Amino acid sequence: MDKKRILLFEDSDIFADVLKEYLESEGYETSRARNGLEGIKQVYSFLPDLVITEIEMPLFQGYQSTRFLKSQTATKGIPIIMLASFAESKDKFWGEEAGADFYIEKTPENFAEISKQIKLLLEKSSSPAETSSSPKTVDYELLKNEANKITDSSLIEMLNNLLDNKLFQTTIIGLLAELSSKVSSLEETVRGVFALLGNVCHSEICTVMIKDISENGLIVYNANNTGFNQEISEDFKAITIADFNTRYSDYQVVSKEVVDFFPASTHENKIESYLLLPLISSGEEFATVHIGTTIKEYFSPLILENLRVFLAAAAPIIANALHLRQTEVIQKKTRTAFARYVPIDVMDEIIKGSSKQISGGESRLVAILFSDIKSFTAISENTPAQEMVKFLNHYFSYMCNEIVAEKGNVDKFIGDAIMAIFGAPRTLENASASAVRAALRMAKMLPKVDTSEVTLPPGGFGAGIGINFGECVVGNIGFQNKLDYTVIGDAVNLASRLEGLTRFYKTSIIVSENIYANAKDHFIFRKADNVKVKGKDLPVGVYAVYDSWLDEAQPETPAHLVIDRECLDQYNKGLKLFAMREWETAKQYFSGALSASGGNDFLSSMYLERIEHLKINPPPPDWDGTIAMTEK
Repeated sequence: MDKKRILLFEDSDIFADVLKEYLESEGYETSRARNGLEGIKQVYSFLPDLVITEIEMPLFQGYQSTRFLKSQTATKGIPIIMLASFAESKDKFWGEEAGADFYIEKTPENFAEISKQIKLLLEKSSSPAETSSSPKTVDYELLKNEANKITDSSLIEMLNNLLDNKLFQTTIIGLLAELSSKVSSLEETVRGVFALLGNVCHSEICTVMIKDISENGLIVYNANNTGFNQEISEDFKAITIADFNTRYSDYQVVSKEVVDFFPASTHENKIESYLLLPLISSGEEFATVHIGTTIKEYFSPLILENLRVFLAAAAPIIANALHLRQTEVIQKKTRTAFARYVPIDVMDEIIKGSSKQISGGESRLVAILFSDIKSFTAISENTPAQEMVKFLNHYFSYMCNEIVAEKGNVDKFIGDAIMAIFGAPRTLENASASAVRAALRMAKMLPKVDTSEVTLPPGGFGAGIGINFGECVVGNIGFQNKLDYTVIGDAVNLASRLEGLTRFYKTSIIVSENIYANAKDHFIFRKADNVKVKGKDLPVGVYAVYDSWLDEAQPETPAHLVIDRECLDQYNKGLKLFAMREWETAKQYFSGALSASGGNDFLSSMYLERIEHLKINPPPPDWDGTIAMTEK
């Protein structure tokens, strides 16, 4: 028998993962959507037998998604369970008003009751009898047929007809935000805005005219969406130019660039309604949008309201794309001026704007790597100075070659420590990933360092590496006789503290949550803890990094850079439940991780000890799992 399918609308990763695991253990097939719009789309692709939705959701609230699904012929028979806090009576009211089939408090303690209600609702939905108290059987053939018709545009139109106008505006703004994360050029941005504009109003022909004040230029984009003939198209363009010149009579256009997205065609109907609206960024008008349609008296107060909301959200996206375009032009113009001072391979990246920043520095997002030899004091105390210098030079050569290979900049040596920068002076596609790759290369290179002339401590030879990503001041720092190109800031200090944590967590590489967020798709990470490092008030998530899975590791890969898949899976589940104070269940998972590792997993052992302590000494209500480090 096919598994019943349950679709979960839930934006909390922790709760969604735990509930999905529970439902799958009950024999259900599950899928998860992170917001209401994504969830509605998945209904038509996943074809669920039942939906569970959180009432507080991004983009659409749970009750709004429920109201929509219960209003459609193909989806109204799908049972819906709504999760929320009973402390909010208004939530329950809206949930019941929207047509949810069952309403329950959101907590793992209610999983058993949720399972019970799922069985009851599925039995009712599969029954041929229809009563006022039971849902109708879902017509999946109809649902499949309608799935072919569901697009962003059609869904928005249906929502606009069903839901309140504010929700429609929220949906459009959400799609604009999605657009801003995908496009890279001004032309692509405007093309995407034009496409969404067609969902807001009947824009049969439209133009955006953008002031490029850096060049005293005018950038014009035209979209003849309906295919008006050449005469009507040219007349419309003439009107837009005349209106622009009237509105900005003091703006002297030196150069003009025109892009037509769609050519003229044969459409001969006259334009009956015309509208001009400005685009405003940072309080200044920088562009105008011109819209034409063949419908008489088309721009009603409601359409005007939607247009103003839409364009207010679109303006900063277009302004940002314009700024990036202007920046690229400035960089090209300054390249020749900087060439005599800066190496060819980095001069385009040393500065973004003006030469004034060379001496004063600039704010920049970079990855900072600190590496330090473990037990260096013990090594140096028992090794002659001449041999120590020879050893350090040999060690630095190996480590720095790996840093340079990943386009890092070796900033300085601090005794036995190495500080490196990724993302300055060169801009890297993913500075965080480059830094982690360099760290793994360094860790794998350590066994090749010749230690025969130095006296090693009982623990042998090793190094700790800490990496952070954040905003720093980058530039030439010092005085007139001695300047160093370097970085300073809190992000640098944190990277140094992270290197020190490698000793506490018995691992070779520790990175910050910023590094994890930027590079999680490229490497194997394991969250070690939430800590307050010495000198910092706010906690930071810290992660260990591994080179490969145990079953795929090369023979020469050091054991501390390898992890068992089952160990990491059990550990991650235990960590989520630990954060939820589910001590006993978390203990089972951590014990499973320890067993999968062959009894040799420090982090699992550490959390098992913490659980025993917390069971005896329960944390306060505001506990967030953070520990404070008192040493550097």
